[in-house]
Amino acid sequence: MSISESKITPKNGPFLLTSSQGEILIIAILIALNAGLLLARLGSSSALGSANDRSRWCTVWSISARGTFQIDEIIQRSGWDSIDKVRHEGHFYSTKPPLYPTMLAGLYRLINQVTGWSLITETETVSRLILLLANLIPFWIALFVFWKLLLLYEFPAEVRVITIAMLAFATPFLPYLTVLNNHTIAVVTLIFAIYPAARIQKALANHELLSNRKLALLNMTAGFFAAFTCCNELPAGLFGIAIFLVLCKVDCKRTWIWFVPAALVPLIAFFVTNIIVTGGWKPFYLYYGTEKYVYEHLGIPSYWAEPRGVDRARDTVPQYLFHCLVGHHGIFSLTPIFLLAIPGFIRGLRSKISWQRIWHLIGLLLTLAILAFYWKRTENYNYGGVSVALRWTLWLTPFWMLAIAETMRCCSIRKWIAICLLILTLPSMYTAWGPWNTPWQQPWLFNAMSSQGWIDYSDPPPKLEKPANSWLITLPQSTEVDKDYWVEFITGESTLLRIADAGPSEFEGQPARKMTIVERDHNDQPLRSRELTVNTQRVLAGEDPDQFLLDWTDSKANATRNDQVVFLRGIPTSRTYHRNFDRYVFIPVRDDAFRCLRLAANVWDPQAIPEKSRIERVDLWLSEEIPFGLAKMLQSVSTSPGRDLVSRKSWRAVKFNVVESTQ
Repeated sequence: MSISESKITPKNGPFLLTSSQGEILIIAILIALNAGLLLARLGSSSALGSANDRSRWCTVWSISARGTFQIDEIIQRSGWDSIDKVRHEGHFYSTKPPLYPTMLAGLYRLINQVTGWSLITETETVSRLILLLANLIPFWIALFVFWKLLLLYEFPAEVRVITIAMLAFATPFLPYLTVLNNHTIAVVTLIFAIYPAARIQKALANHELLSNRKLALLNMTAGFFAAFTCCNELPAGLFGIAIFLVLCKVDCKRTWIWFVPAALVPLIAFFVTNIIVTGGWKPFYLYYGTEKYVYEHLGIPSYWAEPRGVDRARDTVPQYLFHCLVGHHGIFSLTPIFLLAIPGFIRGLRSKISWQRIWHLIGLLLTLAILAFYWKRTENYNYGGVSVALRWTLWLTPFWMLAIAETMRCCSIRKWIAICLLILTLPSMYTAWGPWNTPWQQPWLFNAMSSQGWIDYSDPPPKLEKPANSWLITLPQSTEVDKDYWVEFITGESTLLRIADAGPSEFEGQPARKMTIVERDHNDQPLRSRELTVNTQRVLAGEDPDQFLLDWTDSKANATRNDQVVFLRGIPTSRTYHRNFDRYVFIPVRDDAFRCLRLAANVWDPQAIPEKSRIERVDLWLSEEIPFGLAKMLQSVSTSPGRDLVSRKSWRAVKFNVVESTQ
């Protein structure tokens, strides 16, 4: 017998429990407080503060402004590039599934047409307005819907209020509500899917008469939002199957007639957009580890060819399990209130009300399945990257909150229970609100463990094979003057500096090489010229210029040998450069970038004038493909201890013949 045809008098009274105005007022106040905090947090967030955000915003802009999913153009703008991109058929695309950004592109286009604001020129204003409409307002509605779900479960009023308070202030997905991501929308749509399904189930259990129109609306709502949850969290496909089976058991005919067509709307959109972008049904992030992720473009390898930090999977399986549960990204260590879900699931599975029991079973099985799925992907043992929570579990939060409510149902809120809840809630709230500006940072527990030396995910730069005390690292090997061995730099604003080979030499029995340095102004008038003779072997050994400079001439009056030594060092006193990670520099002699050794050194001069003390720092970008080795140099002077910048000077190679590397 169908629900609408049932004529049995309900045993348990009206379908919706009558709530007191006091409880409704408290729920409204909680939602309002949450709204105030999230709006304040939104006002201090940055749309382009993370590669994860930028990847999605690039797609939003490209679809709206250029009608394409390709992000080649927008990533050329300063501050817009992202490591979360793939190379496909000669173009760059975001790694993120395209359906949600496509929907937001429509919203952005509407905002742009109404206000004239652009994501390029009014980035923060437009992004915050979109996030308000797409993230915050749906979440506030979801809080109310979840309260209605708690009413269906007939939890005591105090349990309902405490559960909503926890959901609004102590759950780990809250930091993500002010950035563009797929996790928070999945939490919202999961709630929107569970509530109508549970309402149908309870109506059957209570023999309540529902009109065909009401049943159709509930089925369609459950179907659409369940499928949309799957589109935003692909492992949630298991949830989609589960809710379909649950409703089929209630009324198979109506499920096929109303639930399935509604679910097909987002599913078809998901696959169509994926096919348009990728040429197949799989989104790009399922190609992790393939040539789409690991590639080289213009001489620069993708980030995922050499991931660093937490992105470089290095933990063993037991270590990963530990840190996912109670370690630095632990579900229970970062959000202790989730410990209450464990007895809640046990109690829920023993419930005498079958429709409630089935949702606890689904929640528990999904939790175990999702954890097992990600724990098997050893190549992705990065805890979701730089993120304040184990973000691939966030969409399961509504199931865990139902289990927490089940735990609280079985005990009255006495003093000791209140103390226990407070102890568990305070660190959970700190996890939720501590990372105020962005969720794209390491959890507080990760930082605490790192500071104590208990964990170390750092990747120190590789050590230098030989010391570096100068920007001069390579010389020509020819037995005569190499006319093709020269390099020109732009120094400062417009001065041109040319360094050229002047041939092999010998000085006091030492093998040597001469080099000429000519400095010209913007009118090509000579300003200064000099010739330096250096010991070839000592240069190549990385010794200090004071050791390898053999002879010199200088057109500048009163020039000294120390002037030449400082010129070769880049800094006023002897200092061995330390290495950082290699960098890539574009120079207008070829399309591909040059991979450069990145070095830096600084010296403190307490006798400097006019400052009483100052720090002089030099940053070098070196490559043996460039004559003499220097691609770029940045010299800066700052005061100590305030580090206020006093002066800055740069050298930038602009013209030379590429030489074969001697490495």
